[in-house]
Amino acid sequence: MKPGMYALLAILLSGCSVEPYTHAPTWTGTDWYSAGKDDALSGAVVKENKVLAAVHNDTDVDRNRYLQGYKAGLKRICHDDFLYAWGRAGKIYPAGCDTQESAAQLRSAWQAGMDEGTRDAVLN
Repeated sequence: MKPGMYALLAILLSGCSVEPYTHAPTWTGTDWYSAGKDDALSGAVVKENKVLAAVHNDTDVDRNRYLQGYKAGLKRICHDDFLYAWGRAGKIYPAGCDTQESAAQLRSAWQAGMDEGTRDAVLN
């Protein structure tokens, strides 16, 4: 009876083990498009290759993909209504929007939001 119990115990315990390397992620490289888009959406300026390599721990920087992503990110945030809300929330003006043709208008919309957000904060 005891050998049968040991065999059953061994079978049950082996079913609970996990191979430690089966779920380990594989490195596929940096998605430079997403990195650029994320930088733009966060309001950051375009980063130099040296900085990108250090931040993403990847020396093989694809500058063109990064700039394409940055441009796509700016396209999403550099709008009057978005920047108005951004300013109202107290966020700093995204530097990338200064490169747009309507930079003065965009900064004006952001400033209006910032002024209103500040006024509301003082009243509360």
